Amino acid sequence: MKTIKFEFTCSRQVPLYAHLCNRYLNYGELNIHVGYQGGAYFIEAEGKQSELEALADDIAQDFLISVWLTDSRIALIDAPTGNKTPLATQPLVQEFCQQCAPHFGDNQAPEFGQLDLACDCCHGERRIHQDYRGLTSGDIQAIYQQLMTQGELDLAGGIHLSLSPVDNSPDENSSNKYSQRPRLLICNPNTLNAQFHLSDPQVLALSSIEKPLICARPIKDHPKLAQPLYDLCFAYSRLLVILAEHLRQHGTDWVYLADPAQGEALAYIDGQWAEIHTNAPNSLRIDSPKQALHDAVLLAGKDTYYYASHSDKQGGHYLLEQGSDVKSRHGAMTPAILGDDDLALCALHSVNLEHGLDKNSAIIYLSRDHGGQIYTLDGKCEAERFFALPELPENGYEIYHQLEQSPQRKVLEKFKQRYPEDYLRLLDLKLPNERHSLSTLWAVGAVILGLESRSLSVGDLNDALMAAAMAHRGSNSPRIDYPLTRGEAYRSLNWCKTLGSLISFRLADDRDSQKLAFGMHDSFADYLANWIEHLDLNLGVKSVALAGSEWVNPLLCQRVALRVGKNFPLKHNQLLEIDGNNHAIGALLLKKRRL
Repeated sequence: MKTIKFEFTCSRQVPLYAHLCNRYLNYGELNIHVGYQGGAYFIEAEGKQSELEALADDIAQDFLISVWLTDSRIALIDAPTGNKTPLATQPLVQEFCQQCAPHFGDNQAPEFGQLDLACDCCHGERRIHQDYRGLTSGDIQAIYQQLMTQGELDLAGGIHLSLSPVDNSPDENSSNKYSQRPRLLICNPNTLNAQFHLSDPQVLALSSIEKPLICARPIKDHPKLAQPLYDLCFAYSRLLVILAEHLRQHGTDWVYLADPAQGEALAYIDGQWAEIHTNAPNSLRIDSPKQALHDAVLLAGKDTYYYASHSDKQGGHYLLEQGSDVKSRHGAMTPAILGDDDLALCALHSVNLEHGLDKNSAIIYLSRDHGGQIYTLDGKCEAERFFALPELPENGYEIYHQLEQSPQRKVLEKFKQRYPEDYLRLLDLKLPNERHSLSTLWAVGAVILGLESRSLSVGDLNDALMAAAMAHRGSNSPRIDYPLTRGEAYRSLNWCKTLGSLISFRLADDRDSQKLAFGMHDSFADYLANWIEHLDLNLGVKSVALAGSEWVNPLLCQRVALRVGKNFPLKHNQLLEIDGNNHAIGALLLKKRRL
């Protein structure tokens, strides 16, 4: 008789894992114990060699990869430490699992197309959208034919499928200049690597339980995919699984997808996935002995509300609620109004709270909506802003005018003469109301480099720059200047010099825009490393937090992990979003009299 422990360590709770642990309590004749400790789900089994081998095979088949899984292992132990009481579970959200999907979703299975197929494991048939309950396989076949005949299809919940690209570029008069990147529902996973540049972590994430969106670059000169970047996902509902299988059968590798309930593509930070923000309602708890400075806070996000509270009971824990109905449930509270600098500091507090840190820390906060900041906490937990990205002018004409008044005038005139089309594109550029982000600066850089884009929106220009940088082969590139300017309270960036140095490099050699795009990323990461090292000399920086929506840029994450992470531990929110509900949790630690 032996006792074996199967352990799955996750960066956040995975409801399906807890559900499966409880199911295994009644496995055969084995003596089973389960537990959840330190972010790890575990199953301990005592039995004969043959029984344990059969158990291992079943666990390998049932415990599918989660995007939040960070480690898994099997170990021989002396005695179990878990117990026979079922784990507390959160409600499952997925409509299918490893046991039922091969039956209703495989065209070779006799149950193919049975949307309401009962599953003893996940009971996903109970979570099908009410508008589609009762649909037969023949009904779904007709829905598929409608998509193929009309070229597009509207489904419940605002989901839209299309065989051709959907124009989602921002309106010319809109204040929001961030168009949504094209999204694709992958129908044939076998053709993925032939059509996109994907890393192993990206492939695993696409195949995971959560079915998240992943940003990917199509192969060069793809006959159908003309945009520089796409957000990809696999089917995440029973109906989409069946429709995707019909499409795959008839030679369709992917369709365009729009779903208002989806959040943004995940960010990959220092070897782990992170969530930018999501509209999905949820609630969670973070245990920490750290004392909050406020009892509760209500914050208004882009499309949702966040409510955070703190209790001294049960060892001190922080509770968070998120969703459009949060405001109605906490209607007595007035939503707090926090400035961009407050939000950056909230993000630092939330990272430190989650990781059990406190003083001697810094944050590189880069957000498209709330600007770019570097904040520090010293040995006495006193906060100080070291750096903030500058606000650019409203449009390209004003940018050109300010460059013309700067020492960059000579290179600007040469740029105008040699690249008249790009000069005119620069004049046509209109920037969003929030113009103190890295994306805004890099959008101007994309125009200066002459990169093609679907529109002159900040989002499309950034995608063009990111894709060009990701296509660069090698790690050497020109060093683009990001010089600091010294203000009375904090430092900022001389953006005229940054753009001037970029123009100079393009004038010197315009044969390789990919190398210059890569250089914009790598040089900025190198400057960040130098600034953090400077802060370390004065404050003794023990950890560097990363937060904000700009970290969805995979190359920026990679270069910062290489440059900054070489000398400092990098931390980010794993339980929380990195530019959403983290602000609400962090606000409970904000040194403000009232929120």
